[in-house]
Amino acid sequence: MTKFGTDKQTLIDLNIFSQTKGDLSVFDFYNSTKTKGGRDELEKMMRTPLNDLEELNARISAIKYICNNPVVCELDNEYLDFIEHYLNQNTLILKDNFLNSVESSISYQINPSNEYYIILRGLEFLRSHLNILSDYLKAIDKSDMPEFFNQLLLEFEGITKSVEFELFINPPKGKFTFRQINQFDFLIRSQKKEEIKRILQLSYQLDAYLSIANTSKIKELGFPILKKAPKPYLKIDGFFHPFLTSPIRNDIELADHKNLCFVSGANMAGKSTSLKAVGLCVYLAHVGFPVPAREMEVSLFNGLYSTINISDDINEGYSHYYSEVRRVKDIALQIKEKKKVLVIFDELFRGTNVTDAFDATLMVSKGFTEIKDCLFFISTHIVEVAQELEKLDSVDFKCFESHLVEGKPIYNYKLINGISTERLGVTILKNEKIMEIIDQIVND
Repeated sequence: MTKFGTDKQTLIDLNIFSQTKGDLSVFDFYNSTKTKGGRDELEKMMRTPLNDLEELNARISAIKYICNNPVVCELDNEYLDFIEHYLNQNTLILKDNFLNSVESSISYQINPSNEYYIILRGLEFLRSHLNILSDYLKAIDKSDMPEFFNQLLLEFEGITKSVEFELFINPPKGKFTFRQINQFDFLIRSQKKEEIKRILQLSYQLDAYLSIANTSKIKELGFPILKKAPKPYLKIDGFFHPFLTSPIRNDIELADHKNLCFVSGANMAGKSTSLKAVGLCVYLAHVGFPVPAREMEVSLFNGLYSTINISDDINEGYSHYYSEVRRVKDIALQIKEKKKVLVIFDELFRGTNVTDAFDATLMVSKGFTEIKDCLFFISTHIVEVAQELEKLDSVDFKCFESHLVEGKPIYNYKLINGISTERLGVTILKNEKIMEIIDQIVND
């Protein structure tokens, strides 16, 4: 199976992870994990989008199941960190016999050692963690459990149903005797270590899923429906960008014979933000996460590539325009290799003069319409390109409206059908009174 493809530029464009401290990121949007292992698991999922439908649906089912079963599971990072430390230490395993138990206990009371303390605390924290999992698994609905929860329950019951572990989880006196410390350390580190590690790994995965489900409920996200299809399609109702505090929701659909969406609109009307939101929905759907939209249906893609925040490359000596050309070439090569790909270009070829930008944008856009296995989103200020593309049946035209009120641009951020002819760049320039400042400089 072809691996889902994306690259560093796309991850930066979509703000999947922070580039510098304090930056907003999609990872932080979903991250409310309680444990370091859970955070690592969440990051791993977000860094490895999938195109395996079965695996994606399994993940979606697990997160949706948590949303429908609002049972609290208070995982403790201190417990899990210490358990990991205990399991991974290289000290001698305590011997499971009475004489050694007495010797170890007396030795610790006379001359307390860090090694014995780690064993004691490791056992106590492991018992506490298993009890947390036990309470959670007892409380959740057992009917129609997704694969992940069946696996968690199977692993948990496999290790806890033995007589030894019944005593371990519920010691008669509420705490371990000196004899039980040796007995359980021997049992866990010499016989059950791998089983315990599997339960810890599933606990971290549970922590990540709980975090995603929590975000889904708070932010009212929708679960995507992914399908294998002979031709690519995309339908998103009520999508929005998750970084906005009061977002305007929009709809988009590309299906049937349409494979290129041409987006126009004035400066600051919402083109870039909208394209980022669409890209995010597609990326997150292929991670198996709920997406910032009410509903979403999408065909399975083999990759996602964007060009939104590209700049010149000083180290390589490339101009902005040449960096854009190289980017288009690189993406074309990815399309050639991976076939079904979704591509987003924001303000294509803005690094050159208007005439060249028109010719190049039109040439590339027409070429893209011939690649029927992919979907393309292109935005530009050069609306004359749209007038040429109107002759093609495979292009869908969307735009953002804007108008002037008392000389000031007003935007509603609603995506509608059509081509925008608004040109507000000079108006925005005038409103900032730049020419007045220049005149003052000249006349001083």
